[in-house]
Amino acid sequence: METIVLRPDLQETLEERAKQAAKSVNDLVNEAVEQYLRAQQRQKLDREIAAYERLHPELRQSHLGQWVAVHQQQLVDADADQAALYRRVRARYGRTSVLIRQVTEQAVEEVWLRTPSTGRVG
Repeated sequence: METIVLRPDLQETLEERAKQAAKSVNDLVNEAVEQYLRAQQRQKLDREIAAYERLHPELRQSHLGQWVAVHQQQLVDADADQAALYRRVRARYGRTSVLIRQVTEQAVEEVWLRTPSTGRVG
């Protein structure tokens, strides 16, 4: 495993912030890396969702009702059984984010929520 070395200015700033937050530098670094990785994962999934929407007309013709896996903006697998597809995707791609979605008539499902305060649909 590679050793991570911070620039001296970052180390100093982290030490100050850790002291202010009553946390360790290690805790702050782990929190920051976790937030970064989550943001990267969300960006990847956003790209996969856009690819799914672009591919949807073709998918509707060939995979309607099935579950599909989209990775690197391409269809990589499909199955009628969501659990079977999930297991194959995890075996092939590990913890990498892969969009798994059921192909329906519409690329984007409409969601209607009734607000409790007004009772209006919106």
